[in-house]
Amino acid sequence: MIRNILVGHDASRSSEVAVAQALSLAEATGARIHLVTVAEDTDAPVEEELGPQALDPVEAAMPPGEGEDEVEPALIPTNVEAIRRMCESRHIVCDHEVLFGTSPGARLIRRSWLVDLVVIGRCSGRSQGAPGRLGPTADFMARHFVTPTLICAREYLELRSVLVPYQAFLSDGRALAFAGELCEALNASLDLLVCDRDRRAAGTALEAAQEALRAYKIEGKRSVSLTSPADGLAKAAMEGETSLILVPGARKRPWGLPWAHNEVLWRALDLPNTAVLAYP
Repeated sequence: MIRNILVGHDASRSSEVAVAQALSLAEATGARIHLVTVAEDTDAPVEEELGPQALDPVEAAMPPGEGEDEVEPALIPTNVEAIRRMCESRHIVCDHEVLFGTSPGARLIRRSWLVDLVVIGRCSGRSQGAPGRLGPTADFMARHFVTPTLICAREYLELRSVLVPYQAFLSDGRALAFAGELCEALNASLDLLVCDRDRRAAGTALEAAQEALRAYKIEGKRSVSLTSPADGLAKAAMEGETSLILVPGARKRPWGLPWAHNEVLWRALDLPNTAVLAYP
């Protein structure tokens, strides 16, 4: 169950979309919002790309604010109070924290260990790229995330239809349970796309997934694609008018190529007008 949601906020339009998306999720699930702004500290050492082995569990376990410098009021975005008032009017608990560092993605990842979901915008305030392109923070987090991470679409979306490309792996089973709880809270449909080139294996996986989903009061289509998840994803998303794609095992890399990206995740991120939830 989602109890704590971390939202990256830099006062850009993209981060405002992330805040709106997070508020709707918090309202549906009863979660607490942790609003985080990363301010540049030119005296801090440059944080290079942060792989899982470089994450510091000691720092991650520190309570918010401990070990950080005192924040000057001028560094806090002017609309944070408006966000807090909005949360109060919707009975959502919200706190705000300012972190310092040269890499917003690395700082957000370090703070994500103790939350259930991270919500970020597609572009940062300094990088409003072309449609389909990710800003540097979203790109960094898509490659190094450790907590389920929702990368929003360019516009706010009502999450009414969730698509899960599914294979019979342990990570996919955990992601399916996460998707079931999320769809039940949002009153959204869950479309399941079982992907396997082996027809018999696909049928077995479909039966197992349907059995697991009986625990949730949700509707949606169940279909089989005798292709890889990356190949079957785009067609299924367009046909079902999907608003959110949940990618299970999104941290997986091709065997022997740890520097390569996850093809299914990046194929999903290329789709227009769709939010993507990367599940570890």
